[in-house]
Amino acid sequence: MKILLVEDDDALRSGLLANLEAEGWEVLEAESIESARKQVSAVNLVVSDLRLPDGDGVEFVTECKKNNFELEIIIMTAFGSIPSAVTAMKSGARAYLTKPFDPEELILHIKEIEQKIELKRTAERAGRYGLVGISDAMKRVYSEIDAAASSNSPIMITGATGTGKEETAIAIHKSSQRRSGPLIAVNLGALPKELIESELFGHERGAFTGVHAKKRGRFELSKEGTLFLDEIDSLPIELQPKLLRAIENSEIWPLGAEKPIKVDARIIAASNVKLEELVAREKFRKDLFYRLNVLRINMPSLKERPEDIPVIVRALLDRKKTKENIEKPIEIVPSVLTAMMLKEWNGNVRELANALERGIVRALAEDSGSTMLRLEPKHFDFMEQSHDENLPFQKAKSKAIEEWTRSVIKSALSETGGNVSVAARRLKIGRTSLLRLISKYKVRE
Repeated sequence: MKILLVEDDDALRSGLLANLEAEGWEVLEAESIESARKQVSAVNLVVSDLRLPDGDGVEFVTECKKNNFELEIIIMTAFGSIPSAVTAMKSGARAYLTKPFDPEELILHIKEIEQKIELKRTAERAGRYGLVGISDAMKRVYSEIDAAASSNSPIMITGATGTGKEETAIAIHKSSQRRSGPLIAVNLGALPKELIESELFGHERGAFTGVHAKKRGRFELSKEGTLFLDEIDSLPIELQPKLLRAIENSEIWPLGAEKPIKVDARIIAASNVKLEELVAREKFRKDLFYRLNVLRINMPSLKERPEDIPVIVRALLDRKKTKENIEKPIEIVPSVLTAMMLKEWNGNVRELANALERGIVRALAEDSGSTMLRLEPKHFDFMEQSHDENLPFQKAKSKAIEEWTRSVIKSALSETGGNVSVAARRLKIGRTSLLRLISKYKVRE
């Protein structure tokens, strides 16, 4: 976070500078609009007085927003200048503080802006990768994708069914230096065991009965690109040494070949089972496991990131709307969204996507020409199950509110270093009330 502090009062500017730098932010100083103009392009946030010696602060705010709509602005003003501050807010300023003010108040505003910027960056990264989610769990995944993309080492992607392992492999490939090369995917679990060797390594003409032509394997087809081996746990143990040699020596022996072929493919493997357990049971070679497990990304389940479900649902609905050329807006009623956040999606995003697709089909079937397609409880099987099990909506709603409250408190405490007083001010509740909520929801446990 880079801040430009514009204030002509030397004492006030020096004091605020010390407070902001103590929070770890990089701060540039300016005592006039002329000086500020020379530095404003290098910052994310401007904290500016309205009354400056060489011009009108409102005009400066308007100018800044016109040149950079994304720039955040906080105004400092004397009591008599409040109407001007309101005008500045209409011009795009985020907030205004009336002098004299507690520096802590300014810091809270800046932290809110910092969080907003970080969320936007996370969302942009998610969009770039084709993944959806702004939870801490997904932020970790995006960072690991960045790290994996800058390397050429083998990668192991783990996670339950439907968590997005293949999408993550695609994201890594598209972000890597090999993105101009092919991405070849093979689901080992979907191939008959007797065909896996030929599929991976290829074969020569006459290599075995009934083979009348040479075939290039997936390794060879992945030249200067990426080979994605899904369900790597399905690889027969007798073929595992051959895969290990291919990775270590960058060469393969096609079936029936008299000499090896050099290959150049980056390996990404994926599994929805714990390979460590297979290694312990001698169902998977330890040396191959360690060779594949150089870099590792574990995809979180929806159970680990329920706060992402609303944005995932919105993204899935938008994709379906575009794919099926549905002209009218699609709305999902709050009770369905609440139930989705509470349901355990064992199939994760894939199961959620299938439920939404069925819901849209049913809603379209009974649509009578309304201006909006509404997805209601009757369109979803799992909502009927909830009703059969006597799970009242009010109970579901209360649980959702409880989970949301706990999440908000944890976030506030984390961002304020555990300072209850500052967290309470940020949440705009009393310190005693926050302590009561911490105790009620066992946030510290």
